[in-house]
Amino acid sequence: MNFYLSIFIILYSVACGFTYTDPSVTNSNLVKRFEYKLSFKGPTLAFKDGSVPFWSFGGSAIASDEQVRITPSIRSQRGWIWSKNTLSVDHWLLDVKLRVTGRGRVGADGMAIWFTETPGVEGTVFGSNDQWKGLGIFLDSFDNDALQNNPIIAVMVNDGTQSYDHQHDGSSQIQGSCIKDFRNKPFPIRLKIEYINQGLTIYINNGISLDDNAFELCTHIDQIGLPKNGYLGVTAATGGLADDHDVLEFLTHTFSDRQALAQNQETTHEQAKKYQDEYEKYERELEQQQADFRKDHPEATTSINEQQVFETEYDREFRVILEGQDQIRLSLTTIDRKMAELLGRIERIASSGSGQPSGVAGLGSNIPDDVARVQDINRVINANTDMTRTIQNFGQSLTDLQQKVNNLQTNLNNKQHDVTGQQPVDSNVDSKAFNELRDTIQQIKSETNILLQKIPDQVKCPTVVSTGDSSCLGSYTFFVIIALQLVIFIGYFTFKNRQDHFSRKYL
Repeated sequence: MNFYLSIFIILYSVACGFTYTDPSVTNSNLVKRFEYKLSFKGPTLAFKDGSVPFWSFGGSAIASDEQVRITPSIRSQRGWIWSKNTLSVDHWLLDVKLRVTGRGRVGADGMAIWFTETPGVEGTVFGSNDQWKGLGIFLDSFDNDALQNNPIIAVMVNDGTQSYDHQHDGSSQIQGSCIKDFRNKPFPIRLKIEYINQGLTIYINNGISLDDNAFELCTHIDQIGLPKNGYLGVTAATGGLADDHDVLEFLTHTFSDRQALAQNQETTHEQAKKYQDEYEKYERELEQQQADFRKDHPEATTSINEQQVFETEYDREFRVILEGQDQIRLSLTTIDRKMAELLGRIERIASSGSGQPSGVAGLGSNIPDDVARVQDINRVINANTDMTRTIQNFGQSLTDLQQKVNNLQTNLNNKQHDVTGQQPVDSNVDSKAFNELRDTIQQIKSETNILLQKIPDQVKCPTVVSTGDSSCLGSYTFFVIIALQLVIFIGYFTFKNRQDHFSRKYL
């Protein structure tokens, strides 16, 4: 008994299922290519505005990130989605993952996969128009002729003159079919539609297992004539009964003949070589015309020295160094001007303080001289501190620039000795220029160091000298004067009170 059961399982597996093999694997002359403009899939199927790139849809179709719902489970609905680009090759493969679900045991009406000469419009044939020109693959859910042969996957090729027979489910018009229940499966079903050498083959994965490569042969049709160029599309429709018709993936691959592809590449190389030869010929003619013009018009031509017109790498670096040096010079000039202004202000404050020992500030305000002098000196000290920090930064930058110039001169000398074996006389960047640049930087650096040494001597806190004519008032003297005033004030009031007391006593 077990033996017969094993034989039955093996025969059933061979008859009903097999592992799908890509045509490019079995036929080495075919080169496979993915057509992204004729495909869509999740998880980012639609844009934020709801559109699907390179596709147009309408009717009851709704696009989301994971799928395109052609029709919802509502009665009398029609939806469609069509590609905006055409498929124009002789061999192609469609891999479609879809799902058809509904509440009832019987669904309606169905959905269709199209390859037509023109994009379809909304109509009566599973949501698309009748009398199409091209291929239609129908997934018919409802049994209109009551022959109990639905759900069915049927293939019909139309030349644009036939009308689909709804009453009989097109039984006399279809070229191939297979009865497969594709509704309410645990997993989405997949269809592989091959069109190679004018032969159409359809494989189906029934959606029962997780094995995506377990396909069954549905139908095969030889010598089927399809348009040279066509649009791809999926449509669906519901009637008195309703199902959800969803498309999760629609992948398009094309196959090219390897020999024809190689010939096309050779043709492309030949064209490129032809264009290159034409360009070289034109370049030679242009040079000849320039030579003839210089020969006929010697006074109108001037020789062009490329070394003078174009800037070398060393000239560019030298120019950058000079520009940086100029910016540093301008910054130091600005600092020197501000220092002169600050020193002049300090001198004016000192002279105004000595000329008004007990008066007001030189600007005519009510602030005493001591307070104004302290505020001005604090501002001067803060400004000098900031200036000292800035000059220190400039000194460091000058040190880096001097080191960079030394390295540049060393590299230039080495390169010139390596190329010519001797120091050339005419050079864009000569030793004299580098020496002048280095001397200038050293001079600026020495002046900056001298300024830094002078700054601590200039910025000093004022001291109070105990002289008879000094206008400075120390804290000790201030408190002694305040105490004497208090003693005199208290003594005066005490003496006055006693005089009043004696006066009342004798009265």
